[in-house]
Amino acid sequence: MPTSLLTKVALGTLGVGTVATGSVYLGKGLIISKTKISIEDLIDKFNPEKRFISFGDNHHWNEAWKAYREGNKDLWNISKITSTSTTSAPKEFMDACDSKKSQEVLDKSDPLYSQVVKYCTRDTLVRDLINENEDRSLLEKGHNFKGDGDWKTVWDLYKNDNSGSSDKWAINTWSSIKSETNAPAAFADMCIKRSEVKAHDLANPDYLDVLKYCTK
Repeated sequence: MPTSLLTKVALGTLGVGTVATGSVYLGKGLIISKTKISIEDLIDKFNPEKRFISFGDNHHWNEAWKAYREGNKDLWNISKITSTSTTSAPKEFMDACDSKKSQEVLDKSDPLYSQVVKYCTRDTLVRDLINENEDRSLLEKGHNFKGDGDWKTVWDLYKNDNSGSSDKWAINTWSSIKSETNAPAAFADMCIKRSEVKAHDLANPDYLDVLKYCTK
């Protein structure tokens, strides 16, 4: 029985060559094409629970740098550029992430993809989903936020939805603040806290609550 084409491919008995686009040449008229894609686009497509760490987000950068250092492999040869003993993420590490996320790979099986997910991203938060919503924006707790009409609007809404002795977010001072006309600091602080909760699904209850009570 003649050996099948797929078997020949698996055994490497055909003349196989890979071109830059990821196409595999199997002989005259036999080309299987697999276009490469950037790691950034792969993560956007397959990892909605992750977001790239932004420059200036020192907390998450330092956590990622710690994970990289504790991997004990220095996969990206950062030690050739700067010391890996520092606890603060160096610019060289951030630059490496920025560079590697634009590199193209065939698919998720590429080791670099997993490395970038592990060392260059953080969990998606409620505030990320809000920021990506073109119709809404998070209210900010500015110096005169109590007199802000937008804060008063959402505070009235929250009070109307929580008219009993307890409230949905279990604000510690609820019994003493629920009669206030203007949005109290405890409510604004809770909005900030809830916006930092992990969420990547637009049907997530935490996201929907913050969208309702903490945006304009």
